Amino acid sequence: MQEIDTTTAKLLLIDDEVHSVKLMEAILKQAGYRSITASNDPRQAIELFRTVKPDLLVLDMRMPHLDGIEVMRQLLPVVARDEYFPILIVTGELDVATKHKALAEGAKDFLTKPVDAIEVALRIKNQLLTRQLHDQLRRQSEHLEAQVLLRTKAVEQTQLDILHRLALAAGYRHDKTGSHAWRVGRIAALLAELRGLSPDQVELIRKAAPLHDVGKIGIPDEVLLKAGPFTEADREVMRQHVKIGSKLLSGSVAPLLQMAREIALTHHERWDGTGYLGIKGTQIPLSGRIAAVADAFDVMTHRNGAKSPMTLAQARAEIENQAGKQFDPELSAFFLRLIDRDGEMLLSEPSPVRLVA
Repeated sequence: MQEIDTTTAKLLLIDDEVHSVKLMEAILKQAGYRSITASNDPRQAIELFRTVKPDLLVLDMRMPHLDGIEVMRQLLPVVARDEYFPILIVTGELDVATKHKALAEGAKDFLTKPVDAIEVALRIKNQLLTRQLHDQLRRQSEHLEAQVLLRTKAVEQTQLDILHRLALAAGYRHDKTGSHAWRVGRIAALLAELRGLSPDQVELIRKAAPLHDVGKIGIPDEVLLKAGPFTEADREVMRQHVKIGSKLLSGSVAPLLQMAREIALTHHERWDGTGYLGIKGTQIPLSGRIAAVADAFDVMTHRNGAKSPMTLAQARAEIENQAGKQFDPELSAFFLRLIDRDGEMLLSEPSPVRLVA
């Protein structure tokens, strides 16, 4: 059986009767307790609790100024939620209703005056043991939670590493640097932030948007790498990359993969409903609408085969012209502000970075 270290246990006594306090102190010292703080004024209870940080409170019920019930009510917001703090009520007589009220306010046990020395020592020891066991369980629980968190982080990082490599694999066939994918992620995150999304959602979009073209991994080279103009048959094959990407990323409960699937499937939808799948307006998920603007802008402003890149001013004019047609008009307005604020940075070449949980 566990034992209590009576030399370190801190006890607080609140009783307006001086002789009762002195008697209780003598009993506790005889039992081996050395850290005892006492007061005859219940109004000092909260200040003493904060100063002493006791392991147990022995509290008289009937006192002037504040009775035991009111002292416990004032202690309630001060005691930590996950802390087991034993309060022993000492009283000469206690009716059932008052006893129930005391228990409801936080009392853990009762001592009846005149107190019995052996009973005092045993009841206090039992309550301190309960507190000690509660603390041990809490620390063990915190340790287990920390271990689960570490393992969860490791799993999340593994998922991100796989997604990072998947995005590289998809882009490497037609973009050796992988810069387009990471630029789209960065631009999409900036637009999401300007749109007022939460930091968590912004971070999800930053990590998910680089996977927008992951479905191109399933497009044949003769179409994906074709130098000349596309035929209608070629275009139909290319349109399949959104469905391929959606299938690759489907079936997960992870928010990141769910958003990545959403973006992969809908980033070629148009506000007017003439996109790949024919979804229109706000039927298109917000993440897909954000990625659509970011992807289109990056394609406009960077060389793609024989196509010369647009200037920043030309790209801005094109975004403005396509507001309400290709792009969400509200997002277009935010994106124009983003161009005016960070235009040159949007064109810069990021180094492909490892996704971090």
